[in-house]
Amino acid sequence: MAIVGPRERLIRKLFDMTDEQIITLESYIESLRSMELPEDYSPETDLLIGFMSGPPDLSVRAKDILHAEFGMPKKD
Repeated sequence: MAIVGPRERLIRKLFDMTDEQIITLESYIESLRSMELPEDYSPETDLLIGFMSGPPDLSVRAKDILHAEFGMPKKD
């Protein structure tokens, strides 16, 4: 069995993508090369922005937040 490298895995995945997805991927590749954001970048749709904008004590309060979110009583 031959070892498949990351380039080969990516090439295989390209065949399952739509043309629109390929165009988006190409834009991101170009932005990686230039270290700039793609032209169609929008902070409103960037999932990492919301991920990083939580409260500073998130790691300490994570369980409390989850229990409150799902309406479960807190276990101590």
